[in-house]
Amino acid sequence: MRPINKGTWPTKNNSTKKKVFNDWTKAISILKQRTGLYCHLCEMKMNSGFAIEHIKPQESYPQLKSHWSNFLLICPYCNSHKLATIPKKYKENYFWPHLNNTLLVFDYEQIFPHIKPSDSLTRIQKKRANNLIELYGLRKEATSDGSADTRWIEKLKAYKMAIDRRLEYQSGMNQSVNAIVDLAVQSGFFSIWLKVFEDIPLIRTDLIQRKEFHLLNTNCFDNTLQLQPRTTNDL
Repeated sequence: MRPINKGTWPTKNNSTKKKVFNDWTKAISILKQRTGLYCHLCEMKMNSGFAIEHIKPQESYPQLKSHWSNFLLICPYCNSHKLATIPKKYKENYFWPHLNNTLLVFDYEQIFPHIKPSDSLTRIQKKRANNLIELYGLRKEATSDGSADTRWIEKLKAYKMAIDRRLEYQSGMNQSVNAIVDLAVQSGFFSIWLKVFEDIPLIRTDLIQRKEFHLLNTNCFDNTLQLQPRTTNDL
């Protein structure tokens, strides 16, 4: 899962006065500018149709319905799949892309791109990771009516594209690093591309440095672009 940095609370007209998000959809354009055109949870690319996720549901926490720290930018599919539960102590019981280095927390299976907790986590940490996966149905292949989950379909497309580009790159076909990373930018699912090319330094480096993914401002990498914990509450 791609970590994101929402930045500080936006201010009004370049003053020190915080914006009041009585209409929280007004936060969408700011989040897109700061974090890119990708769902903060499933990583699917979206050109439109974004929703604002209230981490703590506004029905139960009305005082947080306009609070910047309570916002995530998500696709309508993650928005509709959220379980009807209140994430109490959400910082302690879940890992979040705006708080933790989620590239250290979540991994993908080898055969199919199912998200899972990293093998390096402790039992308690795996529980925290699975809490987020279950909360938003991030492993679902089908919806309640039996139709395919759009997130799963798009994830499979991106995974196949990444595997094909890797095979072509290894076979010596004329696949430039820029062309491969351009496809990653267009398809979304950054962490899948990073997983597929994790042992090819040129492509891995370009993926991390691409401005569209907004990763260099997250404090998730050291000076050599190796993953590092983001906070003392990480790993």
